[in-house]
Amino acid sequence: MTNDNSLEGKLHLHSETGTEGGYWAFQDSQYIFFKDRWSYERLHILVDGDQLSIFNPDDKDKIIWSVVITLTQHPQFTEDVNGYWIHADQIGIDREVWAEYFLKKYSAKLIPFEKQK
Repeated sequence: MTNDNSLEGKLHLHSETGTEGGYWAFQDSQYIFFKDRWSYERLHILVDGDQLSIFNPDDKDKIIWSVVITLTQHPQFTEDVNGYWIHADQIGIDREVWAEYFLKKYSAKLIPFEKQK
């Protein structure tokens, strides 16, 4: 994945009061100020068409999974992973494997769909 609009950062399951569950999200590393203090600026909730590459946590030069995001949406409070309500699943990967990348905050590269030109 090469594009001048690519961002480097961390994956996480974004959830807060009012979201009624978690969204698969990416946080630009430039807006992670401390390990647990992240900004809402450059927080990106993944959407269909985003290009995402996930790096091996032991070797940041190795991509362990790369995909164009294609989500299957779920009604609220119907699906969960590790006790967290989720709003969607990524097509083509086991839910538990996918969730591990986000719950363990793997490093990743993202090209947001709206910036692919």
